Amino acid sequence: MFNFLKKKKQKRLVIECDTDVITINSKPVTFPTNYDTLINTFGKPDRKLNKSKNYIIWDKLGIFCGYEDKDNILSINFYQNKQDRSEYNTKKQFTGKLILNNDEITNNEFSKISLGELAILRLGSESTVRFGFSIGVNKTYNN
Repeated sequence: MFNFLKKKKQKRLVIECDTDVITINSKPVTFPTNYDTLINTFGKPDRKLNKSKNYIIWDKLGIFCGYEDKDNILSINFYQNKQDRSEYNTKKQFTGKLILNNDEITNNEFSKISLGELAILRLGSESTVRFGFSIGVNKTYNN
């Protein structure tokens, strides 16, 4: 029997972080990254916005990126909270796993986890509810 009308199930993303190494579903992602790497990792984006920066948004995955140069994307943002009502928020929230040194990180509060040249940062100010997290270049890292 054919299942033409059956929706394709979205795969659950697993982001694994270690010092200076990030993999998404076992694919290594280096930072800065580029547009083609993101398309190969997440598929075609659901939306694009052109504002002061360019934005690519994967509504079904809860992921968005802002960039000025498509070959120099510094971070990937993952939304976990619908309280942010901006046009940049995704239609669905990130439901995958974030793993640091083999331990899953839950949606508990954290401000920054340094991974050497990379970092995991909270989305949202320190005084508000966390909207999600961002992974990418650690701008305060000194060798």
